[in-house]
This record gives sequence, structure tokens and C-alpha cells, in this order.
Amino acid sequence: MRRSLLAKVTVAVLVLAVSFTFVSGSATNSVYAWHHHGGGGYWGGGGYWGGGYSSWYYPYYSYWYPYYSYGYSWGYPYYYGAYSNYYNGAYSAYSSAQYTLTVSTNPSSLSGQVTGGGSYSYGSTASFSVSQTTVQTAPDTRYVFQGWSGGYSGSGTSGSVTMTSSVTVTAIFQPQYLLSLSAQPAGAPTPQGNGWFNAGDTASVSIPSQAVSQNPGSQLVFNGWSVDGSSNQAGSTLSLQMNAPHSVIAQYKQQYYLTVQSNQGQGVVSGQGWYDAGSNVPISATTPPSPMFGVNYVFDGWQGSTQSSSQSTTVLMNGPMTVTATWHQDYTVLYITIGAIIAVIAVAAIALIHTTKNRKQTTIIQQQIPQQQTQQNPQN
Repeated sequence: MRRSLLAKVTVAVLVLAVSFTFVSGSATNSVYAWHHHGGGGYWGGGGYWGGGYSSWYYPYYSYWYPYYSYGYSWGYPYYYGAYSNYYNGAYSAYSSAQYTLTVSTNPSSLSGQVTGGGSYSYGSTASFSVSQTTVQTAPDTRYVFQGWSGGYSGSGTSGSVTMTSSVTVTAIFQPQYLLSLSAQPAGAPTPQGNGWFNAGDTASVSIPSQAVSQNPGSQLVFNGWSVDGSSNQAGSTLSLQMNAPHSVIAQYKQQYYLTVQSNQGQGVVSGQGWYDAGSNVPISATTPPSPMFGVNYVFDGWQGSTQSSSQSTTVLMNGPMTVTATWHQDYTVLYITIGAIIAVIAVAAIALIHTTKNRKQTTIIQQQIPQQQTQQNPQN
């Protein structure tokens, strides 16, 4: 008799252990289950149970949770659940199905900008949102909210989903980079095209003009681009791949105008035009042709922004410059020629006079000789 009772107890313990093992392996999600002893009644969600000690399963949310066996101790059955209470005199226990809402960001470094993640009951509404639509991570780098992906799509800053399963939603942020533009030296026009650009976009930059007039004889002329400190770009327009922040400087150079002239509008001068500040510019003047016989132009020197006695020299362009080639007319040859002519004429006149005089004297002498011969021979 005792051996039979012991065998029954052993079998009951084994059945109970198998029941607990089965239940533990089956309860992969939170469920809702009722247990009772004594009397009949209805399940909280519908369905009837009979009197006595029974094993039932109760459908909750997405599947059935079976209890094929139960234990009994001190007048109440064993139970499972998150919490318990008494219901119609029966001891009950239950737990609700829970699902996880994961709210992430792309890039993940902005995860602090979203709210709403957590655990929610089946059928409940879970809300989520972004706290900032523009997140600036550096003076020249920012992220702009674009919308949601995953278990929710939309471009609003907030949204909600009904929790019938675990859901992941991702806030998509677009990285943007700043294109900074400036010009050197001071007074040069700023290029056009600065601003924020999506990563990977192409930015186009241009200058308003190639040359900018300043004071008379002074201008700024475009000389190229400096991109992130590297001065290796030419052309009046520039295209940049915005895969990072960029700083672009339009570089202009100072130029001054050199005026080269002649005081009498004579001769040919060279070197006039625009030149870079600080440069040494060669200038020259050629002697003009003689205006008349015996008259020549003689170079006196350069006057104005530079002084030099040489017809070829240089001018340092540290500002607008004006230089004048000065000349004077030399009449020496003319005077010598005239003097020579006068001298020749004088000599010729003297010679003529002398010759004429000699001829007269010869004639007189010739006339006197016959008279003298007559006087000497009167008888003949």
C-alpha cells in the first residue's frame, strides 16, 4: 500500500516537472492566462470553464498559451505570470504581451536627437519624434532631418505606430557642408555661390568681374582661386565636389597704370599700360626725326614719376605713374651751315672784288704803256 502511494507521488512529481519544463520552453512571449480551482465560470476574454480542476488554454493576442497540467498546493494551483489577484474566488495570474519600439538615427551619432523608444503593450499606440530638425556638429558641418524609414515612412518631425509587433523606425539626417567664400585683398568683390550643400553635391562658384576699377590709374584684377589654402585654381568659375567643408578665396592682384608721353608730342615712347604693383617696367624713347635741315632733337631726360637721363630706363610701379620724355631742338648744324655759307659767300665776294680790282689795274697799265712810248719817240 505504501509502495503504491509512493509510486503515485513519484509519478505526480515527474508529471509536474515535465509540465513546468514544457511551460518554460513555450513561454517565449508574455501572455495572458487564467487558472482556477473549484466552480465554473467564464474567461476574462470569453470562453467557459467547467467545475473541478481542469487544464485549459486561453487565446491571447497572437497565439494560444496551453496549460496541459497544473499543480495544487494549499488549496490553490501553481501559476505563472507577472502579477496575480483573486477573481470570482479563483486564484488568477496573468501578464500582457509587450513589444519593443526601437527609434534609431542615420547617422547613429545623432541618437540623442530622437525620443519614443521603449516597450509597449500589444495594440497600443507608440509615438516618436525628433527634437531638432537641424543639428550643427561643427561651424561648417550640420545634419538636416529628411524623414523616417523602417516601420514608418513620412517627412514629419513626429509619428506614431500601432504596436502589433516589435518595430524599428529610423530618422534619416542629411549631412551638409558649408562653402565659405571671400576675396583678397580688401575691397575685392566677393564671389557668388556660397552656402550649405548636401554631401556629394557639386557647387559652382563665380566672380562678378575680372577687373575692378578703383581710383584713377588703379584697379584689381582677378588672379585665381585659393581652395582650402591651396592656390592652384584658375578660371573665372570654379566647380567643387562638396564631400567636405570648403573655404574658397578669390585672389585679386593690384595693378597701376603707367602713362608714358613726350613733351612735344615728338618721338616714339614705349612702356605705357597696366602693370602689377611692385613690378619694374622698362620704358624707352626714340629720337624723333629732324624737323628741318640743320635742326635736331636732343633728349633732355625723363621727368615726372621718375628721373633719368637715359632714353631707356625702368619705372617701379608702386602707384599710378606718369613719365614724360623731354626734348629740345638743336640748331648747331643749321648755324654752322649758315655760317659756312656766309663764309663762302664772303670769301667769294672778296675774291671777286679782288679779281675785279686786279683787272682794272691791268687795263689801266695797258692803256698807259702806248702813251709812254709815244712820248719817248716824238720824231718818229
